[in-house]
Amino acid sequence: MSIFDPTSLVTRRRALLTGAGLTGGLLAASLGRRVAFAQDEDGDSDDAAIAESIQDDIENIIEAEGSVSDGVFAIEIDRDDITSTTLHGVPIKPAFQINGDLNFQPYGDKQVIMNSDLCLKAKELDAFIHELISHDIVFQAEHQHLYDLAPIVWFIHFRAVGDPIKIAKGIKAALNVTSTPFPQTSPSNPTTPLPADEIGKILGAKPTIGADGVVTYQIPRKERITLGGLPINPYLNVSAPVAFQPYGGGQNAAAVPDFGMLASEINPVVGLMQKQGWDIGCLYNQETDEKPQLYFSHQFKTGDSIQLAKEIRNGFNLTNSRFQS
Repeated sequence: MSIFDPTSLVTRRRALLTGAGLTGGLLAASLGRRVAFAQDEDGDSDDAAIAESIQDDIENIIEAEGSVSDGVFAIEIDRDDITSTTLHGVPIKPAFQINGDLNFQPYGDKQVIMNSDLCLKAKELDAFIHELISHDIVFQAEHQHLYDLAPIVWFIHFRAVGDPIKIAKGIKAALNVTSTPFPQTSPSNPTTPLPADEIGKILGAKPTIGADGVVTYQIPRKERITLGGLPINPYLNVSAPVAFQPYGGGQNAAAVPDFGMLASEINPVVGLMQKQGWDIGCLYNQETDEKPQLYFSHQFKTGDSIQLAKEIRNGFNLTNSRFQS
């Protein structure tokens, strides 16, 4: 089976979970939902059976529900236990910048490619990395995203290829050495005061509304990206996320784009964002054995969300990104 090259966004939204749904049988059985992982290039839902047998088990193992779109099964993990976080004096919500995503893409016969990142406290790093390596999960990166968060948090990136149940159990073993709260829950009908659709038209991406009115967008690159020699879905944690958190009333927000750039794009993008008054975050790789090699950098600014979106789009226009009309 060949991997489908998707043209629309991964929906990284979690529905409301219940303790009973997580502990009793399959989540989808309790919620009455079944979705397919992907389609191949012929348009056949070859992975529907994989989704029915694997998605539910992964959700039960992790104790959090995810969603499937365009070949990627994603679970967002918020660190609601890390509270009173600020950035340049702005209160930061977990759904905005204190979180991570677990991402699974079917590959071959009952196999997956997993490429993920999670947010950790400094004291959790060594034990978390030990569990990843002990469970044959590739440790790829350890870094900060924004240098002025207080308290500071760290992000670990990791990947694996193989049996999805084994991989999920390895991830859960690593999560169990942290104080991440489970089961994960989110509002069933989240709303935001921000003009999410208008921002999306400017960015060329669809909005996803999460907890606390946070709105996120995913912007993929045009290149075919390989990871560990395997072609991957452009939304398998290598697309560029942009997040807006309501701040200051009305349509004002705090915004953080996470630009994914080739080496040749770094100075033009960062230089432009500085000229537009953005605070420049950390610059880093987040994958190993990735081609082309991408470099990621978070930027931060507060203000009118529409103006912020226009400035962010100016930055993305200097990259080889793919936008929706």
